[in-house]
Amino acid sequence: MIPEVRILSDEEVRLLHTRALDVLRKVGIRYESRRVLDLLAEHGQRVDHDKGIAWLEPDIVERCLKTTPRVITLAGRDPKHDILTDGSRLRVTTNGQATFTQDYRTGERRQGQVKDLRDSTKAGHHLDVVDYIWPMVVPFDVPGPSRVLHEMYHSFAMTTKHIQHEIQLPEHVPFALEMLEVIAGSKEELKRRPPFSVVACTVSPLQHEPKMADLCIDLARAGIPIVIWPMPLTGATAPITVPGTCLMSLVEFLSGLVLFQLAAPGCPLIYPLGPEVLDMRSGMAVCGSPEIPLFNLILGQMAKFYNVPALGVGLNSDAKIPGVQAAYESMHTGMAAALSGADLLVGIGVLDDNNTMSLTELVIEAEIARMVKRIREGAVVTDETLMVHLIEKAGPGQHFLGFKETLNGLRTGAVFFPKFSYRSSYDKFFEEGHDELEKARAEVDRLLALPDPDPLPPEMDRELKRIVAAADKACAESAA
Repeated sequence: MIPEVRILSDEEVRLLHTRALDVLRKVGIRYESRRVLDLLAEHGQRVDHDKGIAWLEPDIVERCLKTTPRVITLAGRDPKHDILTDGSRLRVTTNGQATFTQDYRTGERRQGQVKDLRDSTKAGHHLDVVDYIWPMVVPFDVPGPSRVLHEMYHSFAMTTKHIQHEIQLPEHVPFALEMLEVIAGSKEELKRRPPFSVVACTVSPLQHEPKMADLCIDLARAGIPIVIWPMPLTGATAPITVPGTCLMSLVEFLSGLVLFQLAAPGCPLIYPLGPEVLDMRSGMAVCGSPEIPLFNLILGQMAKFYNVPALGVGLNSDAKIPGVQAAYESMHTGMAAALSGADLLVGIGVLDDNNTMSLTELVIEAEIARMVKRIREGAVVTDETLMVHLIEKAGPGQHFLGFKETLNGLRTGAVFFPKFSYRSSYDKFFEEGHDELEKARAEVDRLLALPDPDPLPPEMDRELKRIVAAADKACAESAA
């Protein structure tokens, strides 16, 4: 069976859902977009165009939950990397959109560049524990107005895995969809096997950014999966309690779900389990505190109740460098996300509350992700796995090393073997001069020395570059 932690009683689940419906009906959500408000009004919801607020009735929420698919496809450029959110396996992604890069050799922190984006995407592609890619760092050496399209191009050029990313402005959407149709082959194929999903953050408390809401309507109608990401901050943009913050997250997610299901019934949506906490002493948002696992467990159970795909948020740290804090925060957040029953888990390779990309940390957290995945696989109890016949055969005082079943179990993954952790003797550790960080840096060297992933076909590459160049021109003119 797959291990899964249920932290809420059935009564608590119902109470959270009921109170979320109450807030949507009584307090409302600020959308501000006339397009959105008109759509909601057409479906019988009360709106105030002057204030930009809509109030959602419980029946519309329940109806839209029924049209939200539980299993969706996150396709790769290569079909062997396709992902289904069917709950059978935990899928891991890199963490995304850090502002800075920490040089894995010198430790120097600087603004990200295209080379950093391509190197981190390549490393993520070659790490077997990484199932899909969220571009890890923002490159500042491309045109700012059209940067997101450059990020899409360079990411697709360096991996054949699925890409999850952000699109900030409505003017980016026609170019992004044109690029994705080129990669998928057609509009119809794009809808059937989308190689791209978009992250759309709400603005806590209880708001949607109007341009983001507008552009996501178009993406939903094109079949692009939308990660509706509430971002409440405990004690600041959400109540100080864990349940109060979870309630804020549920309300904001459901408000997005209603919007996009009304715009495009059956469109694929994903629920991230990702609030954060405000550290009142430093004034910083933090992603490695003990409340983060509680958010994952509570909201993961609510995602099961709503029967929607869930994205666990873990393998995260507020540490500034790879080290002890980064390790224990990554493990405890990642473990809870896995045990929440989430389909997906974001993400590895970023420190400093998602602000600093580190290839060294990417390698270390890949090892943590392997452990978390192994635990999530669980164990199946049968007569075959109990191996009573071997216990009878060995008898008291005998070992199991010589049995063929033991060798077969080692070959088939019955026990976990690390790729990074050190398990030899105490004396050998020091005799060999073992250095954990240096070993991680050496693994980064190895990954970057591997051949580039399957390149974009020449005709596709030329077409994508043409689209990005047209976007550069159009966005520059719009910004002027």
